[in-house]
Amino acid sequence: MKRSVLHDYNQLEEKLTGYVAMLNFKFLNLCVKAEEASLLPVTVNVDGASKKLEEVAVTAKKDEYRFIIVPHIDEDLEAVGRSILMSHPDFKQDVESLHIDAHDAEGNPIGRDVPYILLTMPEVDDERYDFLKQAVDTFYQQSKTLMEKSVSEAKGLIAMHIIGEPEEEIDGINKAVEKLNDEKSEQREKLRAEKLQEIEEAHKKWQTEHAQDEHQNNGIHGENSGRSMRFGSEEEM
Repeated sequence: MKRSVLHDYNQLEEKLTGYVAMLNFKFLNLCVKAEEASLLPVTVNVDGASKKLEEVAVTAKKDEYRFIIVPHIDEDLEAVGRSILMSHPDFKQDVESLHIDAHDAEGNPIGRDVPYILLTMPEVDDERYDFLKQAVDTFYQQSKTLMEKSVSEAKGLIAMHIIGEPEEEIDGINKAVEKLNDEKSEQREKLRAEKLQEIEEAHKKWQTEHAQDEHQNNGIHGENSGRSMRFGSEEEM
């Protein structure tokens, strides 16, 4: 294989891999569940210096939909909260504390309350459901267009570089390009399908909880209405 053809192929592979990775990153930042990647863009201003969140705090998943953020220094709690708010204003923030038992240098028991931020992902109600699906479609179409353009351009370059080569080698190169395109396209389609499924599951979860809340509220209102009617009857008596 000519060096120029190998270069064209490698360039295409690099581009397609990058587009798939970028699409995945964008999907992760359409936050439905607690995804660590969603916190990567967060930078915290501490003592006049901009630092990554991981440099000033410990992060951990409490469950599928919540993070625990523990600043290394208690005084940085507010700065961390502000920085997360700037990147993800839709995340719900609650400040809580955890009591830790420890011992001093002389072995005497001491304890302290460690403050932390509890981050909860926004519910996927009807409005957010529509927004997320629209965003998924937009990001997907952008990625698909860029990938198709890259494949088309690469095929054009390779076609010029293999002029005069044996038919068998030309056929092998074209098959390699098609195989690469198929693999990256399948990865793109899988990311889209998984994200849409995640959104659907979260929306159904919200619908179920919302229906239960409405049922409970209706039950309370019905009970109050019944009591009002009884009171009215007693007064009439």
